[in-house]
Amino acid sequence: MSVVTLTQRFLAPPEEASYSVRTVYIPPARLEVPQTLIRQFDVPSERAEQLCRQAANARQPGTWLQPHTWNGAVALLICGAGDNRHAFKWLLFRRLLERNIAVLTVDPPGHGEFMSVPCTVDNARRAARTALDWLCDQPGVRRVGAIGISFGGNQVLDLAAHDKRVAALVTISAPVRLPPVTRMTIARESLGLVCLPRNLALLRYQSLPKMWAEWRSMNGAWFGESLYDMIARFDALQAVRTINRRPKMFVHGKCDVAVPPINAKWLYEASEPERELLLISQATHLSVILFDKEVTQMADWLAAKLANIPKS
Repeated sequence: MSVVTLTQRFLAPPEEASYSVRTVYIPPARLEVPQTLIRQFDVPSERAEQLCRQAANARQPGTWLQPHTWNGAVALLICGAGDNRHAFKWLLFRRLLERNIAVLTVDPPGHGEFMSVPCTVDNARRAARTALDWLCDQPGVRRVGAIGISFGGNQVLDLAAHDKRVAALVTISAPVRLPPVTRMTIARESLGLVCLPRNLALLRYQSLPKMWAEWRSMNGAWFGESLYDMIARFDALQAVRTINRRPKMFVHGKCDVAVPPINAKWLYEASEPERELLLISQATHLSVILFDKEVTQMADWLAAKLANIPKS
């Protein structure tokens, strides 16, 4: 019998729920398959043309969550490398919706249901900008924030640096520099998940089979460039300096092995006020968005910042 995860249950609300959920497809952003990939794999010319047409016409999948009582505040959410727009995000969705913040969560290129186009810096930038355009065109949208998880944090920092429509943003476990990910990294991260008391306490809310089903829904990524090179090219420190005084919150797990918490401190120190640093005790790279106290704090912060921004 298949396991229904907490996220799947949240995305199928009953009629009496206080929010609605619908799948959307963002208009094409004219994304590309790099010629370096085509040459590397010696793709036949006819197949290469087909892949390029497919990329140019691809529509980015997203999920639009809207509270029935809504004041026009919305968050654009971009997931991390190898992740997808839904996995493990039910608590974040819930707390944002409870604060009357609508959510557009998207699969970036090469992720989730958007595997027809590889993830490159150019493709990620175009897709994020097109998702923001779509969002700002929706009836009732007045104030826009952005949330980026891990590598998604690099993308929202870059987006905000180039587009002032992003009025406030939150990065979660975002890397400035990514240390080499080895088997030891994975082992230490996994050890933290099963040994740290706060992580073990999460089993009060969902069973191991449900957590495993969430994990298995993250089906990896198609990268057209090295993830290390893409993180360097996005240049998170320069982006955060360019964002200047718009409100920023940097969230990180104190026990994150994959992306150590010093990365959040670097971002905080490079930025100007308004800024806030939230380091989460015992949180690893994977568990950082599962702790209710801090996710609530994050949602409260974003709601307050978007409420204080004049309506456009």
